[in-house]
Amino acid sequence: MLVIGDLSRAQARRCPQKAALVMGEEVMSYAELDAQSNRLAHALLAEGLAPGDRVALLGHNSIDYAVVLQAVAKCGAIVVPLNFRLTASELTQALADSQAVVLMAEPMFDAVVDAALSALPQAPRCWTFGDISPRNAFFRCAEQPATAPDIEVDPTAPAMLLYTSGTTGAPKGVLMSHAMLFRMFSATAIEAGLTHDEVTLLAAPMFHLAGMNMALNQALYLGATGVVHRGRFEPAIVLDVVERHRITWAVLVPTTIAALAFDPSTPQRDLACLGKIFYGSMPIAPAVLEKAREVFAQVAFTQIYGSTECGMVAVLRAADHERWSQTTGREALLSRLRIVDDEGGDVPVGGVGEVIVDNRHMGMIGYWRNEAATREAVQDGWIRSGDLARVEPEGFFTIVDRRKDVIISGGENIYPKEVEAALAGHPAVLEVAVFGIPDDAYGETVCAAVALRPGHEADANVLD
Repeated sequence: MLVIGDLSRAQARRCPQKAALVMGEEVMSYAELDAQSNRLAHALLAEGLAPGDRVALLGHNSIDYAVVLQAVAKCGAIVVPLNFRLTASELTQALADSQAVVLMAEPMFDAVVDAALSALPQAPRCWTFGDISPRNAFFRCAEQPATAPDIEVDPTAPAMLLYTSGTTGAPKGVLMSHAMLFRMFSATAIEAGLTHDEVTLLAAPMFHLAGMNMALNQALYLGATGVVHRGRFEPAIVLDVVERHRITWAVLVPTTIAALAFDPSTPQRDLACLGKIFYGSMPIAPAVLEKAREVFAQVAFTQIYGSTECGMVAVLRAADHERWSQTTGREALLSRLRIVDDEGGDVPVGGVGEVIVDNRHMGMIGYWRNEAATREAVQDGWIRSGDLARVEPEGFFTIVDRRKDVIISGGENIYPKEVEAALAGHPAVLEVAVFGIPDDAYGETVCAAVALRPGHEADANVLD
């Protein structure tokens, strides 16, 4: 396997009748996933889609979503997964910037799609999925051949264009190659001991890097079974899915881990099947991790650190949680990172510097149609992450904050995430956000916005 379209092709040969995707009562085998995505790829090519063209995708998690991803890849085109929360003006901006020639959208988004397309001088062709109208992509491809299209896809070519706003305002499109994604799939499988026997919870939004590549495509890479959860993350419903389908592995974020760990029904559930949980995208509060490890005692927790631009950068393995649970992790397999000072020198243990990632191993091709931003982000072959980290012993490091978020008070650097972590440890604190405000004497001073847990009381004197 070399390119994203190979995921269904290869597994259709290796395990054709195995369930690739499950959603409710619907089950799609690997043979069916391969055949259906081939038909859709032929239909797209018949409409004039060419390798390198952009296909925008707007929808909630579904089996059809996964089929579209495979079909676009088999055409050698670039998929542009879009956040389903976009407003009409934001959708217009994304379609215009990506120069998408096709938009695949679920009909529930018709209103926002119509408004967005009306503002474009040249709108993409719009197909739907998840309905039974004549515009439906799968209606159009019903008579197409189930064999693979005769398209040779270059592994170094872009596979997807993901928009990320980060902390710099206007969204930027990140180009990711097939080859880089496959390095990430391989590294993830080895780091976490994943196998083809996994039954994977696909609850993270598929438009997101984690939902698409750490969960969906990772499961297809393994030849595992992915169980699609569609809609809001309701703990009771998700726990039902885990029990019913005997989920073995889930990709979550700290917020959803907390929702499951603190749900009163969790201790009464039969969750012995659940053996692995990946988490990342934001720091996890020590109290949440402690509760999760208590409730899910059999689970091997793995923290993944990375970004859309950098891919998977570091891992905190299950065994590392015994001694290093409050760190971010250490360099992941097939990645290469450094933590450097403002002059580019390596920071010693105990020091703080910026995480930079070797672009030859892991990371983006560059920003779409934005050479200036690419030059700023990638310097001398290294991607500047913008994240500041403290160097710990034995190769570990701890993210302390974003470079742009550091509070400089009286000439001292104060990292909001560290203050947030300290406040979050108070039993009365539910959520906290720390930021700097102007101060005549010190330049900036620390301000915290705190939400208390129901039934608890605390004031600034208590939390100070």
